[in-house]
Amino acid sequence: MFTIALSALPLLTSGYTLGRFCSRSRCRHLRTALTTARHLAEHDPLTGLLNRAGAQSFYESQAASSIVVLVDLDGFKTVNDTWGHQVGDAQLVAIAQRLTDACAPIDAVAGRLSGDEFLLLLPETEPAAAQAQVAAILAQLSTPITHSVVDALQVNITPSASAGIAVPQGGQAWASQLRHADIALYQAKAVGGQAVLYATGMQQPARQDSRETRLRDSDLVNFA
Repeated sequence: MFTIALSALPLLTSGYTLGRFCSRSRCRHLRTALTTARHLAEHDPLTGLLNRAGAQSFYESQAASSIVVLVDLDGFKTVNDTWGHQVGDAQLVAIAQRLTDACAPIDAVAGRLSGDEFLLLLPETEPAAAQAQVAAILAQLSTPITHSVVDALQVNITPSASAGIAVPQGGQAWASQLRHADIALYQAKAVGGQAVLYATGMQQPARQDSRETRLRDSDLVNFA
């Protein structure tokens, strides 16, 4: 019996080591899967930017001190209707990259909420400085973007956007900041493609025209 037990000991030790190795391997795979799942849950699959949930998580991680900016593209429905969703998606990806590049020097973060509506989270600063930063970002978006369409045809699409800016007042909740930025955005749409700061008492204007019909096709699209 004693001899048998001793001869079995290496097998038991080997099995224990293998079990620990497999356990560590499973843990690594689990951590990787959880990291991937969280990334997918907090990022837009088309552009790779933060989605609504990811933006909220970032905002709250900054002690609700970030300036919230909603950026809405003008005339985007015309792009989809004229050139199809493939070109429309390519336009959104290009806009996302421009926003990312513009955010980097000022330590801001870009996100996409839905459709043609993007979001910026800026470090806390003076309202006038934030408005100037956003105006500069909108200007950077306005360079034409070239896309290839059927039969080697190329089309130049000139982006245009408006923005609503909500500066936090004593750590406002995420939902409140989004609502304020949305009100300011509609004010910006009403005056035509500007960066507007939310002010106390500002009201949501009547939505008479859809966002997408503000520009004529000839103002938005031209052939290369």
